[in-house]
Amino acid sequence: MKRISMLFISTVVKISFIFMMASNANALCWWWQDCDAYETKYPIVLVHGAGGFDSMLGLDYFYKIVDPLEDRGATVVVASVSTLNTPEARGEQLILQIEDALAITGADKVNLMGHSQGSQTIRYVAGVRPDLVASVTSISGSNGGLEMADTLLKTLDPDTPAGSTAFQLMDALIGVLYSLGGSNDPNDAAAAFSSLTTAYAAEFNAQFPDGVPTTYCGAGDSYVNGIHYFSWQGNRAQTNIFDPIDFVLGISEKTFDEANDGALTTCSAKLGRNLGSYRMNHMDTINMLFGFHHLWEVDPVTLYKNQAKRLKSMGL
Repeated sequence: MKRISMLFISTVVKISFIFMMASNANALCWWWQDCDAYETKYPIVLVHGAGGFDSMLGLDYFYKIVDPLEDRGATVVVASVSTLNTPEARGEQLILQIEDALAITGADKVNLMGHSQGSQTIRYVAGVRPDLVASVTSISGSNGGLEMADTLLKTLDPDTPAGSTAFQLMDALIGVLYSLGGSNDPNDAAAAFSSLTTAYAAEFNAQFPDGVPTTYCGAGDSYVNGIHYFSWQGNRAQTNIFDPIDFVLGISEKTFDEANDGALTTCSAKLGRNLGSYRMNHMDTINMLFGFHHLWEVDPVTLYKNQAKRLKSMGL
């Protein structure tokens, strides 16, 4: 009897493994799961924000987000653009990478997802090359600029000798640090921080208005010129006592007089169809640092999964 039971169990395991491999040869997905749940029509391109990277010393900027998407059918491209530069400069770099991705995958367009300044970067691409873009998803996007950038440039003016020297040193340091991750994209710290100011954001929004709310903290158009626009963002800075980033963002949080994620206001991050504000800080929305987030809030990775499902259901 025991032998028969063991034989039965062994057979079931083997059959399950065969079904798993048949369902999705590139993923650990069992036959009873929806192995193509995140298989969007167009590749998903993830774009990091200012100060960010694709992967450095084994640490991914979009922490543990790519594999779960790919395991259930998604084609994901993690872009590598300048760590510190303007959204226009970063956007031109991104266009080249999108064209490469389309050539490799055979797709016609991509679904762009950008975090922080990555939102302005992908909005630039959507504005100048709409033929390449199916959707734009802003994640804690710096769509309204950062007040802390305003303060920094008042304190450290790049047009002064001291300010110019400081930003040049920053460029050099960033260049050395991020070369460890294989990034050789040009950096311009002064231009980057200038492009993060609220004044620059206002000019940028006037030039690229698609999806921008017409009223403060309101909703923007969700479909413009053949492109779908989405966003989500955090609404608090301190979310987990075990996350060291919370202490830094907790300090900057006090410089705001409205709901914020420690880096930018919740309202200023909205774009197109807003999918929600969550108990997350600016880095929680990319599942950093090491996945620490609010214990009673949805897992940040789930938001990316849900968006992939949404895009798939829309035929994107």
